[in-house]
Amino acid sequence: MKVASFFTKRGMATLATIFTVAGVSLPSVASASIITFDFTGRLTVIDPNGNLFNNINNGGWQTPIAATLTYDTNIGVTSSTLNVSIGDWFGVPAYVHDITTSSMTGNIIDAQYLGDWNGNNNMPAHVQWDATGLINAIGYGLQVGDKLSGNSLYRDYNHDHVYDPSELLTANLGSATPYSDTLISGLGIPLQGYAPLAATSASQGFTAGPFTGVVAYFDIGSGNSMYVTSVSTVPVPAAVWLFGSGLLGLIGVARRKAS
Repeated sequence: MKVASFFTKRGMATLATIFTVAGVSLPSVASASIITFDFTGRLTVIDPNGNLFNNINNGGWQTPIAATLTYDTNIGVTSSTLNVSIGDWFGVPAYVHDITTSSMTGNIIDAQYLGDWNGNNNMPAHVQWDATGLINAIGYGLQVGDKLSGNSLYRDYNHDHVYDPSELLTANLGSATPYSDTLISGLGIPLQGYAPLAATSASQGFTAGPFTGVVAYFDIGSGNSMYVTSVSTVPVPAAVWLFGSGLLGLIGVARRKAS
């Protein structure tokens, strides 16, 4: 009897252990990557009635955003602090912080975050991203200096921070189109196009506090960029290793009983 691919965990940090009764192989030590990006993108906001906010202080229906984001290839987005206003949000600085992945199904990330504005602090909110572009980029083995922009991935081979056509790794990351493009369609402003982290229509926005029902769509790397600033490798928790060893033991017991 052969047991192949007995245990597989997907998530760009793929933990795969293959067992065969005829020559059981020990699981290799697996690891995850912690990747930090500097990014730019856009914010689009609607009120509880589905009407767009026109933030005159920031030039119209969308607000540019820029910050640093950390991504754990095992669990998704783990932290970020956004200055979402680049100046002010209706006259007052606004911040989004403590963004963390609450669940991840395939390439869809559901994340929770906290918002601060005008004395209202730590307001809980929800955003959903289609992370297909980001996850596919991670599959290339991201390095410091790599640039994700829309549907493209560049590698800065000569470290001059100029991304010319010869440094294009792919122009088809599979990045999704942000739902925000649907919201701004017909307003006479440029659409965003593809985004490595594209907010979906399932984003719920603020779930408590004075702005309950207000939805903020954060589109990251949309017509802009995500720059890799650091990549570090961390081991998979010991509990997972012990679990794999336990499975090997169970298979050994089964073999002895069978014989």
